[in-house]
Amino acid sequence: MNRPLLSRLALLATLGLTVGVGFPVAPASAQEVTIYPDAAYIATADPVYYNGIPHYWFRDRWYYREGARWAWYHEGEPRYLHDYRFRVWPGGVYHPHYHYAAGYHGGHPRR
Repeated sequence: MNRPLLSRLALLATLGLTVGVGFPVAPASAQEVTIYPDAAYIATADPVYYNGIPHYWFRDRWYYREGARWAWYHEGEPRYLHDYRFRVWPGGVYHPHYHYAAGYHGGHPRR
């Protein structure tokens, strides 16, 4: 290649980089999508009563009914529900197949 072509390509690359850096970039944003417990889940899940209201652990938070809609705790779960999770469920995570004292596989614990 000849020198004038290389210098023009270098000039274009420098100009492109300068213009690209000069434009402000919009900050990335994400929208939180909330999926509420459905009727099939409520029919099979055991509620935990807190202040006389049934609560259900669904995905990553406690849900309860507030009139006709679902509500959850935005500022963190109450201490009672937090203690309940770690007292009853191994690791504080609800596993739908872990009911009562039967273990994960149902029936009697393996020996």
